[in-house]
Amino acid sequence: MSQLSVPALVAPVMFYEKSPPTLRITQARSVADELAHALSEAGVRHAFGVIGGAIAPLAQALHQSPIELIHCRHESGAAFAAVEAHFASGRPAVVFTTTGPGLANAITGMAAARWEGAKVVLLSPVTVAHNRGRVAFQETQAFDVRGLVPDGALFDYSALLDDPAALPGVIGALSRGLARPGRFVAHVQVSISAQTASFPATAQVHPQDVAPLACAPAQLDRLVEQLSGRSFVLWLGAGARRATEQVRRFAEVTSAPVMSSPRGKGVFPENHPRYLGVTGLGGHAAVDEYLAAHPPDCVVVIGSRLGEMTSFWDRRMAPRERLVHVDVDPSAFGVAYPDVPTTAVVADAGELLDGLLLRARGRLHSRAPAPSRSPFDAAPIARPSGPVRPDVLMAAIQRLLEERGERPVLAEAGNSFAWTTHCLRFTEPVHRASTGFGSMGHATSGVLGAAIGAERKAIAVVGDGAMLMNNELSTAVEYGAQAVWIVLNDGRYGMIEQGMRSVGMAPFSTRLPRANFAELARAVGARGIEVKSETELDAALVQAMEEPRPCVIDVDLAPDVLAPTRKRNASLLDQGLALAGGGDS
Repeated sequence: MSQLSVPALVAPVMFYEKSPPTLRITQARSVADELAHALSEAGVRHAFGVIGGAIAPLAQALHQSPIELIHCRHESGAAFAAVEAHFASGRPAVVFTTTGPGLANAITGMAAARWEGAKVVLLSPVTVAHNRGRVAFQETQAFDVRGLVPDGALFDYSALLDDPAALPGVIGALSRGLARPGRFVAHVQVSISAQTASFPATAQVHPQDVAPLACAPAQLDRLVEQLSGRSFVLWLGAGARRATEQVRRFAEVTSAPVMSSPRGKGVFPENHPRYLGVTGLGGHAAVDEYLAAHPPDCVVVIGSRLGEMTSFWDRRMAPRERLVHVDVDPSAFGVAYPDVPTTAVVADAGELLDGLLLRARGRLHSRAPAPSRSPFDAAPIARPSGPVRPDVLMAAIQRLLEERGERPVLAEAGNSFAWTTHCLRFTEPVHRASTGFGSMGHATSGVLGAAIGAERKAIAVVGDGAMLMNNELSTAVEYGAQAVWIVLNDGRYGMIEQGMRSVGMAPFSTRLPRANFAELARAVGARGIEVKSETELDAALVQAMEEPRPCVIDVDLAPDVLAPTRKRNASLLDQGLALAGGGDS
């Protein structure tokens, strides 16, 4: 970490959530069968993809294993669904494709998996060795991608399996990767000949067994010393989502105010009196006001890289003295604020916070005052006619979540993401939005995986443009997934049009032919509900929650209400967005 100019407090240590399984093969089976068995043993319960000739043996092996095979309509939708199945269930998921276009179609979703920090294994075939270079149909050779992620290759692990004898090494690498904390995105290419080949009955795999390690007392004492007698706030990201109890306990014992990234919503209850609000895109002015009035000595960052959509690299978010940055991935440190003194801690968040309280013995108390107001504004009163204002829609969704219980809520890239981040309040980390890669079509397809993984209703708040771009509505009908799409239907790419106006451009090519998504839902066997006014919202949402089929709510959205995206547009201008020929404002 010396190249980042941030002193590391602890050495990089990997924490395994569980011991990787040992695979013992007792009878001769095919390579495809053994690979499917190993993935099942590693915790995989769902595989999403599209079957083709070159992947048929492996798809059959997955189908015959304890893993449920979900046959999707498009490979990118399958990959997005796998990402959200992981986050909804806590288990790794599989994506499978055929050669050529099948593999290429999945790459956007796999890049999202890497950006989101998911555990997903991509299985794809490769042209058999003796046909490579001979213009085979959909010819595919060794494959990896660079340039779509900020820190190197797309995959954490990549293997081309031609020889059955290489299978134990591949299974061992997958087992270790899926058992460790944090992200693991892998790609295994298997030729048809290897998929169908027999695997020796005598083979065994013994993955390395690494037990969890805690921070040393001396290291914890140093952290206590750095925070004692100072004002400090917590800045939470999605990487802290498995330490919700420890985060809350630490904040309450130390009286530390808490703010979250957009993806960290719900890690700390957003109705808690110590909650400051959300930073970044769709964030709250209350956070900016608090930090301006009470700049903290230290900021304790847990599970966030503080990227553009979380911080906008705003200098006003930086502490006066130092960052204490906690993550399982050392590449997160020193990226957003490289010139701010940083104590980099490679550790499990929950273990570290509990360890700090134990070592502090009551000596840790933040001098930062409590926030003076809630960051969430009251919604306007519903009106009986006219199109639906987005903040009124969010208030209706909030009432539903409070009455029916929180459940996965996915927000699509665009204004949907900004509105849900800004308006909805969660006490659990069930809000999901892709703020890194931000691909349209992520939530419209991902809600399929979220509903299957969570085994309950999952909601996607999406734009009409994204819904036209990609969705797995038909797949949800086939598998009975309890998915609900709430479509913000304003007949345009809303974020693009509003963004153009915000930076002084005259909007062009942003309007869409008006689609009826309720009719589309009915056409493929789902429930379709149309909402034309704000007074119809509550009844429509209740109908969707009680409907046994997948459901689409087509909301006639008022297009003239500006989404809370001001900081994003200002960031574009800061980065040098030049206007050719000017425009109106």
